[in-house]
Amino acid sequence: MMCAVLLLSPLACTPKPPKQEVKNTLTVVISADPVNLDANHSDSQTHYQVTRQIYETLFVYDQDYNIAPWLCESYNYEDDVTIILKLRKGVKFHNGDELKASDVMFTFQRIVDDHLSGLIEVATLDLPKCEIIDTHTLKLVTKGPVATQIPLLENPAASIISERAYRAANGDWLKGAAVGTGPFQFVSYAAGDQIVMKAFKDYWRPGEPGVENLVMRFVRDSSSRSIEAETAGAADIVYDIGSKDLARIRAAKGVSIIDDLGTNTSYLLFNTARAPLNNIKVREAIWYGVDARTAVNLAYGDFGAFAEAWVCPGIGGYDPTQKDKYLIERDVAKAKTLLAQAGFPNGFSLKIAVPNNNQERMDMAEVFQAQLAEIGIDVKVDTMESSAWISHILAGKHDLTIYGMSASDFEADRALAQYMPLHVNHNLCAYKNKEFQDLFTTAVVTLDKDARFQMYRDASNLLLRDFVTLPLWHKALNAAVKDHVTGFRITRSYEHHYLQYVKFRPN
Repeated sequence: MMCAVLLLSPLACTPKPPKQEVKNTLTVVISADPVNLDANHSDSQTHYQVTRQIYETLFVYDQDYNIAPWLCESYNYEDDVTIILKLRKGVKFHNGDELKASDVMFTFQRIVDDHLSGLIEVATLDLPKCEIIDTHTLKLVTKGPVATQIPLLENPAASIISERAYRAANGDWLKGAAVGTGPFQFVSYAAGDQIVMKAFKDYWRPGEPGVENLVMRFVRDSSSRSIEAETAGAADIVYDIGSKDLARIRAAKGVSIIDDLGTNTSYLLFNTARAPLNNIKVREAIWYGVDARTAVNLAYGDFGAFAEAWVCPGIGGYDPTQKDKYLIERDVAKAKTLLAQAGFPNGFSLKIAVPNNNQERMDMAEVFQAQLAEIGIDVKVDTMESSAWISHILAGKHDLTIYGMSASDFEADRALAQYMPLHVNHNLCAYKNKEFQDLFTTAVVTLDKDARFQMYRDASNLLLRDFVTLPLWHKALNAAVKDHVTGFRITRSYEHHYLQYVKFRPN
């Protein structure tokens, strides 16, 4: 017995290893505050990076970028304009209600009635002719054949909301309206700081999401986001690492850069409703007065690509001939001559509005400021907080701005639609051209792909011919992901990366 005691006593005295704390909160840094949690009303990708975790769409793109049913279980075309759409049964909203066809119809009708940003996704639906067949079945009718109607419904601005929750909260997103079917449900929001969400325990996809809690923090400054990416114990994922910081982050330990080509092209936009930009010779003078390639190279280096066409390569309607026809070399003497012909031999002053959470756009604006000074135009760079900037330009209060248009259905129609009079973005350029409008209207109901793509090219050529939208940069997407994180995927279509697949690697 004594021997046994002596043998066992060292084991009895050995302390137990400390219990390792299990990480259950994913922290993601994005570049701007979403401002509100309206599922259908914003034109900002950063907004939908948040809201798409709460709400979901009828369709998604799979990993090969084929369109696939999501909240919709199946669909079929009865004819060129009639789609029978069956919803998945048993999908629950965060308030416990089951998703119904009436929620889908309510969402689409609200978008149209309130003229929300999601209008671009549902404007081709003939809503008075659409109907609810039963609890989980809808008939959608389009205004003529619309080849891209199903892909348009993948866009997060077409996310489905709970009719009952919205009505009960009287449309207050912070007091009960923010109820979706998504993998995470809303907990709290601190303006300018962060939003907190938690895993939805009754989510319809078993095993998802892969983390219990999600905190999305808003960090406007690009260098501060880079510090978050480099620092151990800080954020787990950081979106939109600045182009000047990419090489350093790639070399850092414990973190990787995931990147991919997006569908967005940035433009220098001219507000044709404001004098003197309502004069085509003035706009042409500015085109000759700037060197867009120099501005883009200074801002982005080799990240993404200088835009040599109105949409990115690979997008339906891409026109490689545009760089030779419309993307002209800088010519200061010709720019001055055009200004004189327009009645401004001594130049004038104007403003270029840019958001303060996008260092590259601020950099390009300063390059344009210096270049246009050489032809006699005094440019003030009007730097604004992101949400204030969006409100400013959507109200048409700007002269120039730098803005991106996404072809998120991988055709040019979604980008071109933003210049149509009924779109919420129309005031960005206030372009009123019947030929353009007729081309677009015909294109979206043309099923022949080659003919449709040619009309897209013809329409974008008008925007270039009339010096309304100067293409600058084809956007690349990136995120810094810590090594203890797995499952993160870039979502190319509208940058609304799905976080339900993310997990922490086991220790």
